[in-house]
Amino acid sequence: MPHFYFHLQDGRARLEDRSGVSLPDAEAAWYQAYRNARELLAGDERDRRQRAGQWLQVEDEGGLQVWTVALTEIAELSL
Repeated sequence: MPHFYFHLQDGRARLEDRSGVSLPDAEAAWYQAYRNARELLAGDERDRRQRAGQWLQVEDEGGLQVWTVALTEIAELSL
């Protein structure tokens, strides 16, 4: 099963996901990124404003970028 990493970035710094998670495919990784982003956005209004310029970069086990998901885009989705 493929392994994916979810790095949090804001243009200045990158918080590395060193453990990652095994998922069936890239589509499942997108849904995991969505869930991770919703958790990050679940704080109070101040927390959400601070996260406005952040995004999740999803990479596979080879370091290939699979998805880039802006947290502001996730806030607008309702799945």
